[in-house]
Amino acid sequence: MLRFDEAKVCVRELDWKMAWPPPVGTYDPSDPSRYLWSASEVEEAEKATVLFAADVIYSDDLTNLFFNTVKKLMSVGAKKVLYLALEKRYNFSVDELDVVANGYTHFRSFFTAQDEHGDPSNRSGPGFVGKQIDPAEIPQYIREYERGKDLEMWMIMYSPEEKQHSNSTKTVFSF
Repeated sequence: MLRFDEAKVCVRELDWKMAWPPPVGTYDPSDPSRYLWSASEVEEAEKATVLFAADVIYSDDLTNLFFNTVKKLMSVGAKKVLYLALEKRYNFSVDELDVVANGYTHFRSFFTAQDEHGDPSNRSGPGFVGKQIDPAEIPQYIREYERGKDLEMWMIMYSPEEKQHSNSTKTVFSF
C-alpha cells in the first residue's frame, strides 16, 4: 500500500487462496506474522481507487485465485482500476503440438477487451473489462532492462451487478 499523505509503503501478505478480507492482526515488528493486515489497512484497501499487479499470471489455478481476489476487492468500497503488467510465458503443448502461451489465453478469458473507441466489445452484464496499454507510452526508468515483445500492460476495471457507493481516496494498493 502506498500512502501519499505519509510517503511510505506498507508490505502486507495477501494469500489468494483465502477469502477477502484477509485475516487481521496486530503490528509487532518482532512477530513473524508482522505482515498481517490491520482492520484500518483492510478499510484503506477497500477505499483505494488504484491497484497494481505484475508477474502474477503463471498457472490457470493461480490466475483463477488472483481474479477471484481482485473481484472481491474491486466489488467493495470505491470504484477501482487495476493496472497489470505481465510477460507471456510460452510452453510446448502436446495437445496443439505447438509452442503456445496457455496461461495467457486463460488470463484473457477473464475480461472483455475494450475496442479502439473505449467501448467493451461483446460485453453483457457484470464482469471485468480491460484495455491494453502500449508499453511505449510508459516511461522506462531502469535503463539496464530491455522490454521484450511479450510484455503487456493492461488497465482492468470491474463492473459489479449492483452499483456500489464510492468514497474516493488517494490510497494505492499493489499486489
